[in-house]
Amino acid sequence: MAQLKKRTFGPAMYYASDKNVFDALIQHRVDAPTLAVLFERRNMIVSKKTPRDDLAEYFSRLPHDYYDHRIISEKLGVLPRRERTTSMDLVGAIDPEELKFALEEIKKEIVANGDVAHIARSGNDFMLKIQYSLIDYKKTEFAQQQIKDGVIEFIKSAEGYLINNAQNEFMNAVRDEVVAKVDKLVPDDIDRITVNLYDVIDPKMRTRFFIDLSTSLDGFSRRDVSDVYVYKPKLGIEDEELASDEHETHIEKVLLKGNGVTRSSLLLDLVDEDAFYIFKMCWTAQRALGNGDVISVEVMFADPKNCTDFSILVKSVYPYVDGKLGKKRTPLKSEIDSISRLIEKTAREQMQKLRAECSQGDE
Repeated sequence: MAQLKKRTFGPAMYYASDKNVFDALIQHRVDAPTLAVLFERRNMIVSKKTPRDDLAEYFSRLPHDYYDHRIISEKLGVLPRRERTTSMDLVGAIDPEELKFALEEIKKEIVANGDVAHIARSGNDFMLKIQYSLIDYKKTEFAQQQIKDGVIEFIKSAEGYLINNAQNEFMNAVRDEVVAKVDKLVPDDIDRITVNLYDVIDPKMRTRFFIDLSTSLDGFSRRDVSDVYVYKPKLGIEDEELASDEHETHIEKVLLKGNGVTRSSLLLDLVDEDAFYIFKMCWTAQRALGNGDVISVEVMFADPKNCTDFSILVKSVYPYVDGKLGKKRTPLKSEIDSISRLIEKTAREQMQKLRAECSQGDE
């Protein structure tokens, strides 16, 4: 397993020009208090009645430093969005102290790369908290850097450990590096189990995975399917120059959005006749107990061709009050955790069921 990648910078922004500063300050995300702070650092007091353009023009002509840039960037930086989560089961005899040692080693590497890491322990469970930065030089000067917070949970289970983390390249790389270090410390091999349909190649069975998943959540009843993404891989062609006309046109992905999408004749025609299959779906489900709140969830395979990199996003919750749905709200972390684990558990059951059917068919 390769080591964590060293951060590569460049082409770096060595200096923000007066135009860069002016263009940034006239944006509404840089509010009046922020402008006041910038001027206060120069022992200047500005009136609330002074037009923003005049303040921006005057300030852009002054010398400005790293701290000015940081204040402006904090207002114009990309706001982090709640990310999809993914899980991995480590099956094997894993000593908590060996896992702790691996986490300490990873923490040193993360800190050496200029990021921040902290390890929390509760019994035999661990949590690796990371604050890291992403640089995108395609964005404007004051929006190039994005500071993100990430958490990787290591929860002790009967078989080994359950790992939960955000589904993105950085967090997956850190998780995989921890697992690689643990694998070297443990005498026996450990198995890595994730939700995937790599071995289930039948398009209809892959579609059935999503249909059954949405209708089999314990304690929930499915209300509606609003978004369905279907995929059809392109058959490999050894020599594209010799390909016939039928290979020149290929529709790879189709998005169906609306109400009752899984009942639409258009979707049924795609998955029945044209060998498309679902790789991403969003639906709402209602709790059978309690207040009957309605949740909106999205599940997908990030790699639609191989149906791997499974992830879950609990998007919103609609409180059910006096027989009516209330306005949607952002779910609490406890809600996200419980619903995500239920979906993950159900997805594993559906995966095992389909693999068992495939094995019987091969006999």
